[in-house]
Amino acid sequence: MVRYRLGTVVQAIVVLVLVAIVAGQLIGQPVLVTYVTSDSMAPTIATGDGYLVLPSVIAGSVEKGDIVVFNAKTLHGGKGGLTTHRVVGETGQGFTTKGDNNPFTDQSGGEPPVKPVQIVGQAVSVGGGPVVIPSLGTALTTVRDAMTGAQRWLAIKLGMRSLLGTRGLAYLLLGVGGVLYAGSVVAERRGSGSRRRSRRRSHRRGGFLPRRIPRLWIALVLGCLLVASLTVTMTVAGGVQEFGVVSAEQDSPEATIVPAGQSERLDYSVPNDGVVPIVAYVDPASTGVDTPSDGVLVEPGKRATIGVELSVPPTTGYYPRYVVEHRYLAVLPQSWIHGLYLVHPWLPIVVIDALVLGGFVAVAVPIVGRGTVRTDTNRNPIVRRIKRLLR
Repeated sequence: MVRYRLGTVVQAIVVLVLVAIVAGQLIGQPVLVTYVTSDSMAPTIATGDGYLVLPSVIAGSVEKGDIVVFNAKTLHGGKGGLTTHRVVGETGQGFTTKGDNNPFTDQSGGEPPVKPVQIVGQAVSVGGGPVVIPSLGTALTTVRDAMTGAQRWLAIKLGMRSLLGTRGLAYLLLGVGGVLYAGSVVAERRGSGSRRRSRRRSHRRGGFLPRRIPRLWIALVLGCLLVASLTVTMTVAGGVQEFGVVSAEQDSPEATIVPAGQSERLDYSVPNDGVVPIVAYVDPASTGVDTPSDGVLVEPGKRATIGVELSVPPTTGYYPRYVVEHRYLAVLPQSWIHGLYLVHPWLPIVVIDALVLGGFVAVAVPIVGRGTVRTDTNRNPIVRRIKRLLR
């Protein structure tokens, strides 16, 4: 009993970690779990080690000594990108950061002070140190390379470029999931007689999971996964955007070079690479920014522009300006989305998710049927292998 329940818990943890890692890779920022790819944080976090991380909106304020994940501007050979370093100080311009294994701070090497808006996550610490998962990144990198190789092989064999990239991986996983589900339904129907004969033995054994799972629950879980992906699409496709504005003594054709004490209009582009129209809003996220209050409807495969007014003080210098973009799938009339948006920017997402979930369940229930599905985990070869490892 204990081993069975422990095996089930291990499966749940593994699935949660994998989903978090994949989601983080897709949206470009860590979700619950991530890993480092260099030795800059050794020995605290070695190369390839994973660690638990909370998004900045949940973690709250940052203090000296915290390990944070931030969007660097000049690190990694001038390319910038997500970086995991420790906060070692704070100035009026932002945070000073440093890798535990680095002799100098990032700012000594030319990285500007880290603004709070650049921080996307904070490492979870217990007992004064981060919660580390040894070699998690190394294992996931190996798996990712193998899957990429499999995608490339299938794309060449089938002559389908659509199987490459993130979208191709989604197609493959969806296809494999559909085949596995169809196989499980067939196996369940063929094995219904043998399961009835073993019902009494299964009842005596008990288990961590219910012996029967309502098909409605399956539809709800699938619907929740769909809603989660839609939420990620709406919340992460936009997000906070930075404009580096220079207050100069003379005018310039560049929209980001503004005469001291004046303002300049910049066209903010909103592309829609999806298959569903979107409604987009752009709001100020710092001083020196003015944006229109109305949203813009963007058709699939098109792009729209929103005028953003950037202003600078009379003193010359470099001034970062930030805007935040909100995107909503246009499954509701634009006037409805606008009304919900005026109440709170998250309210349209909540209503859209509820509408999509209800519609998905209404369509899925007639397909998967009602009744229940018997778990029969003791016949699952994956579970048996995990049990053997735990013995």
